[in-house]
Amino acid sequence: MVVDDLGEADVLFTLRSYYRKRPQLISDAERRGLPVYVLRNNTIGQIQSYLADIFGIEVQQDPYASAMRETQAAIESILAGTRSSVELMPQGAYVRRQQHELARQANLISRSTGKEPNRRVRIYQNDR
Repeated sequence: MVVDDLGEADVLFTLRSYYRKRPQLISDAERRGLPVYVLRNNTIGQIQSYLADIFGIEVQQDPYASAMRETQAAIESILAGTRSSVELMPQGAYVRRQQHELARQANLISRSTGKEPNRRVRIYQNDR
């Protein structure tokens, strides 16, 4: 159940940008020992994951969505300069094609390597 009063809450969800400002509501929740979950991406998947964690439920992940999240995280890491290349988990041909497309849209280079069923995509900076 969603509540408006912090006194009735068992847990608090907040966005990262709001949490960084450290408003009184966050401080009050932490002082009360209320678990505070900070949503980095504000996605349904992340909210579901937190709720599954809270209620001790095992959630089966969509393999395609998981592969796309892995690809997006790799792209963000490369664009931020944290890494110059990232090798992704092995995937089928259709998923690899989608991963290549995401890399291309981000103006990065990607190559498939390995032999089936362990064929995978590696994403590189464009200056390589």
